[in-house]
This record gives sequence, C-alpha cells and structure tokens, in this order.
Amino acid sequence: MTAEGLTVARVLCDASGPDRAFDYLVPASLVDQIDVGAIVRIDLHGRRLGGWVVAVNPQDSPQHLVALRSMSGIGPANEVVALTEWAAHRWAGRQSSFLRAASPPRVVRAVGAARWTGLRPEPRSPATSRLLAVGGGVLRVPPVTDVVPSIWSAVALGPTLVVMPGVDDVAILAGRLRRGGVSVAVLPDEWERARSGVDVTIGTRTAVFASVPNLSAIVVLDEHDDRLQSEASPTWHAREVALERGRRADVPVLLVSPVPSPEARLGRVVEAPPRAREVNGWPYIDVVDPTDHDGPTTGHVSSALLAEIRDPDRRVLCVLNTSGRSALLACRSCRSLARCEKCEATLAQRSDGTLYCRRCGSERPAVCAACSASSFINLRRGTAGLARELDAATTRPVVLLEGDDAIPWGSGRDDVSVVIGTEAVLHRVHHADTVVFVDIDAELFAPRFRAGQHVASLLARAARIVGDRRSGGRIIVQTTRVDHPTLVAFAAANPGAAGDRETSARLDMALPPFGAMAIIEGAGAHEFVTSLPDTVAVGGDGDRWQVRAASSDVLSYALEQGQRPTRSRLRVAVDPAR
Repeated sequence: MTAEGLTVARVLCDASGPDRAFDYLVPASLVDQIDVGAIVRIDLHGRRLGGWVVAVNPQDSPQHLVALRSMSGIGPANEVVALTEWAAHRWAGRQSSFLRAASPPRVVRAVGAARWTGLRPEPRSPATSRLLAVGGGVLRVPPVTDVVPSIWSAVALGPTLVVMPGVDDVAILAGRLRRGGVSVAVLPDEWERARSGVDVTIGTRTAVFASVPNLSAIVVLDEHDDRLQSEASPTWHAREVALERGRRADVPVLLVSPVPSPEARLGRVVEAPPRAREVNGWPYIDVVDPTDHDGPTTGHVSSALLAEIRDPDRRVLCVLNTSGRSALLACRSCRSLARCEKCEATLAQRSDGTLYCRRCGSERPAVCAACSASSFINLRRGTAGLARELDAATTRPVVLLEGDDAIPWGSGRDDVSVVIGTEAVLHRVHHADTVVFVDIDAELFAPRFRAGQHVASLLARAARIVGDRRSGGRIIVQTTRVDHPTLVAFAAANPGAAGDRETSARLDMALPPFGAMAIIEGAGAHEFVTSLPDTVAVGGDGDRWQVRAASSDVLSYALEQGQRPTRSRLRVAVDPAR
C-alpha cells in the first residue's frame, strides 16, 4: 500500500515500440487479484491497451495516478516475470516480447487444484541421476537413445520442466509420459494446467518461460538444435534461459544431446556412455570425395552414392543446401577452394577483387594460396541439377522435394527410392536407409562461427532417420576434405573429439561462449554502433556491423547504452545461430 492506503501497480504495455511502464491505481475491487504478472487493461493517451503488472507499490511512484481499467486474467508467475527482464537485457530485446511468450494463449481467470501424482516411475537413468545429484550437467547420448529414463530420473525429484525443439516430438513424448501414469501439461495449449501444478510440463522453446509451481528440475533435450534459438530478434536461446532459471531457483538443469555444444559443455560435468555403446549407437558414417581426382568439380556423385541409389533394397535421402551462402569459390587453375587461413571458412570476393572471410573478417588479395593464380570461379550446386544427375545415373524413381511437397514415403509412393532436398527434409522424413550429404563443405566452411556445430547437428539428425549401425543405418558425407578432423571424428563415431575441436577453435578466436558478439543490421546501424562504449570492438560497413565483447554481460550493457536513431528499425542479433 502507499502512504494513503492505496495500491499502485506498475504496468508494462503490450504495444509496439520501446518498452514503457506506467503506474496506475488499483481499484479496491481488484486489490486482492492484482499481483506481479497479472494481465490488465489500461487507458493510455486515449487508447485502451493491455499489459502486465511488473511491480506492485514501487517506491518511486508519482502521486497523481489514474486507475486500472480492468484485470484480464492470470499471467506469468512472479519469478518468470523477473526472468523475462533478465532475458530482455541479455539479448537486447523488449521485455514485452518475452512476457508474451510466457503468457497463456487465451484468458485464464483462475487455475484449478494441483495434479501432482507423487509417482516415481522407472526405469531411471543412472547417469542422469548422478548429474542431477551434483546440480545438473550435460548428458551425451547416442542419437537414437530413449530419453524417457532420464526424464523419470528428473521426476523423482519433483515437478519437472522439459524443453525440446520439435512440436511433433513434444506430442509423442508427452503421450509416452502420460502412459507412465504421471500428470502432464503440454504448452502452450495447457498453460492453465501447468500453472496449477503437474508432474511434467513439456513444450518447445517458449516452454522455458512456463509458470511451474514447486519446480524441481529442468531438462533440455537436444540442446544443440538450432530450433531452440529464435531466428527473429531478440535471438534468445532456450538453453541459456533454462540455465539462468535453474541458477535463480537453485534447481538442477540437465542438458541432453548426442553432440553437446561448446556453450553447454563450458564449466559443466559431462556424462558420456561407454565407448562401445556410443559407437554402436551411431550409424556407419562414410566420408568420401565426390571426385576421382584432386580438387572440386561441379560433379555431385561419388561411387559410394552411386552404389546406394542403385541398391534396390535401400531408400536414399540426399541433402544439398542451395540457399544463402552455400556456393563455393575455387581457383580456376588448380581447383583449390578459397579458404580463410585463420578459421578455414570459405572466402567471398568483393567488387574490387579482394577475398574476405565472412566469419572472422580477415582479408587477403585475390591470390590462390595453393598455386598463386589470381582467377577464381564460383561453384554453384543446386538440388534440381542433382536430381537430373541422379535420374540419369539410375533407373530407380528420383523425387525432388520442395516447399510443402508431400513426403513420398508413407503416402502411397512406395516406388520412390531416392528423395532430394535441402536440410529442411531432415525434419520431415522420419526414416530412410541412407542419408547422403552431397556437399558438406558448404556447411563445414560456411562463414559463420557455429559452422562446425551445425554440421554435428545435421549428422545427429540424419542418424535418427537411418538408425544405428546394427539396424544397417548409413550416412555418406561427400567432401573435398576427407581428412578434416571434425569429419574424421564422426566417421569414428566419436562426437566427443569433434566437440573438443569445436571448443578449441572457439577459444582460439574468442567466440561464444568464450566471448560475445552481436550483428547490427538495418538503416541507422552505423549511427548506433558509433554510440557504443569502448568496452566493445566494432567492425563492418554500411548497414551491417559486428560487435564483439569479452563476455555477454559486457555486450549487453554496451548495447543498452547505445543510442538508437529516431525511427530507426534496427535488428540486433546477439550470438546469432547463423
């Protein structure tokens, strides 16, 4: 209460533009209902808006206030509101966007009684139980491992929050958990059920902001998956939110992945399976050169790929990315790829002929490092051309999958043996005998700092499609660098070695998690970056700039101090996935 016995609510408006909070008097009829997180209606400059109560009776409230219009319903719990404030600071975004993710999809005026069953199902995962006992950590498992025992280990501690990348996977896992007898709430549709209290709350990325009473453990499945990070600004990551939430609530956080990211591994205990079990849990991975001679060509088909597509008993899925910056620059004389000598990413060429790296920013003259020639060609590879090439090489039906085309397998097209598409098909096709990455170099040497981790993620996803080696699963990786350490590690079913190399490379270049970066794009980007304090390093030109800092805290505070030009529409991507 204020000195006059009145209650004041500070409300953050749900409106476009910068976050703005205003103080309102709470009518006597609403005093017992208003708390931090409540969703209310307010009058502001002749407009009626929605918003969230972010504080009650703030100390610096002005004296003369208008009253709240009404209360719409129950919103995020107090601790979740505080978490959204942290997330807005961490990713230089608006708190209202995070509050929106944390709120119910429809009006909730009351929640029912808790539905905790008290069950402690089995079997449980001993490795998971060990990690949870020491406050959490990273569980590295083969791609086809059943994760339910790990969740049962978490449920043994109490109410558990499970976050995973895919909507379909959420529905399947929730059904399995319900058959185990525990109470489950699937977000966002069952927000009210989760708010009342259940054994397991489960959902995709935004579920990390769920209001869960008596939270006892958090499990993030496939923490390496790009889908756990928002592509739109703010580019927040559910894994990082989960870790912060666990720290604030003093509950263990379990990160599960077949290919743990450097961000997950940093400073945390990693439990890995016995070597023999891990090897058997991966499919066979063949790393092959698509040509019969040195240097890249425009051909796509290796002898290993030909053997697979001509085998009448195998269904083959070919993956070739043609979007974005997947084209390769090669020397016209010796056919060597133009790669950065510092970080190995492929180089691009400016209009003045200079070669530059889009990953680390280094430059060099347009001279081949292998033969000193100065002429380069751009190798463009496309799925349509691959389809024609494979169709000519086999008598088996070949289908190019684009957009929302129906998956031929399982839809009455059992005659189709070869399917071609970009990496998006890895999330649409559920089973194949062989997955072929036709040109992994376009991903491995892409101009983004997470290129190596992205390749690991693609291989893990493909492994789930083909199954382990005991079931005959096979992945073929075509590359001009058959000796690349990352690919050699995966050929030996050793994701730990691949992770060590990725972590070491990030450390050498002070890239996340050993540093922080943001990409600033849009009209007014130059004016914004020039207003940043000298605690950060800035590079770039025009409407695209890169900002680097020693840590995420330093970067967040620097971006907070930057002056955005009036009416500018900047995109600030903190630690972007690509």
